[in-house]
Amino acid sequence: LISLLSCTTNQARLTVSPSSSQFFKEDFVSLSCEEDDSSAGWTLRRNTSKQQRSQCGDGWGRWTRSSCNISTLFTLDSGVYWCESREGPISNMVNLTVTGKLSVWS
Repeated sequence: LISLLSCTTNQARLTVSPSSSQFFKEDFVSLSCEEDDSSAGWTLRRNTSKQQRSQCGDGWGRWTRSSCNISTLFTLDSGVYWCESREGPISNMVNLTVTGKLSVWS
């Protein structure tokens, strides 16, 4: 008798609020790791244009419940963001671009 066990891994979704991939310097953004069951056990990570891989709370962003909030964006925050679990699976990746604010001269 052969018995097969299947193990399903829940996939997280990274959601960005406001829903955009283009932001201006000093904007606010909230990034959430969401899955069908819960958001527990997921860490938000990023790889910036300076090739620095780090997680929310490690010099940038603040965890509030299940979201990582960045209250003031800088151009150095541009990069690829994703959710990762201790077991290894990752979410979709989102490329955020932060540019300087436009000035209007009158």
